[in-house]
Amino acid sequence: MVLLRHFCDTTHDCLKEDLGVISSEEWFQCEYCQYGTRWKHGLKRHITWKHTNSETIKWCEHCSYRTIRKDHLQSHLIAKHTNPEDIKWFKCDHCSYKTKWKNALKYHVISKHINSENIKWFKCDHCSYKTKWRNTLKVHMVSEHIKSENVKLFQCEQCLFRTKWKFVLKDHMLKHKNSEDVKWFQCEHCPHKTKSKRHLKNHIVSKHTNSEDIKWFKCDHCSHKTKFKFNLKAHILSQHRNPEDVKWFQCANCSYKAKSKCNLKTHMESKH
Repeated sequence: MVLLRHFCDTTHDCLKEDLGVISSEEWFQCEYCQYGTRWKHGLKRHITWKHTNSETIKWCEHCSYRTIRKDHLQSHLIAKHTNPEDIKWFKCDHCSYKTKWKNALKYHVISKHINSENIKWFKCDHCSYKTKWRNTLKVHMVSEHIKSENVKLFQCEQCLFRTKWKFVLKDHMLKHKNSEDVKWFQCEHCPHKTKSKRHLKNHIVSKHTNSEDIKWFKCDHCSHKTKFKFNLKAHILSQHRNPEDVKWFQCANCSYKAKSKCNLKTHMESKH
């Protein structure tokens, strides 16, 4: 492995001063430049991208994409640089669905074509929650049963933002990109465009999908249904959960409290 001296023009020195409560033992400093971070994995990633010139980094031969994982590069090549007629499609035996990814086909079959009694459910050890997916159970555990101080947080390297979820950090990082450097996802039905593929999918479901073609998320307690899982969760919190069972999000500046982190954020932006 060859290490390259490289000066990083970042704001991390300022961040370090702002986080004066952190002891030197908790601050991971790059030995090759002025970069510093609270997170060991953040320093490891920084050194890989900024100071390493080796076969560890795998570059796409068609664009500027790079990764340290061979399987990620292969997925990128299939998704971005392979003609549809040259792709090996994974086809569903039960319907016309097809996909580029074997795991996506497995997800589809379990979601659409397997009866609930034949599914291997992943059950929470702390409550009655169960799910078809191991990763979804992990999300539930982090959200509901693990104290925030014990959670591995994903830290933005350019500001103080941090989150429990890698995909949320990925969306957040788009805020630090110049408009000309962003890959925009354009709606094929209207002029709407967005920086996030996930947001485009939500837009299409919300604005351009017939109700009979939508997978509705239905409430177990009443007739309410919604197009989005997070809206169903918000509905159950607001309408069907006892106040003493709710995890409240308390405002640090006043007596306001909310049942959802999103509502607390809205309150903070409008009032403080």
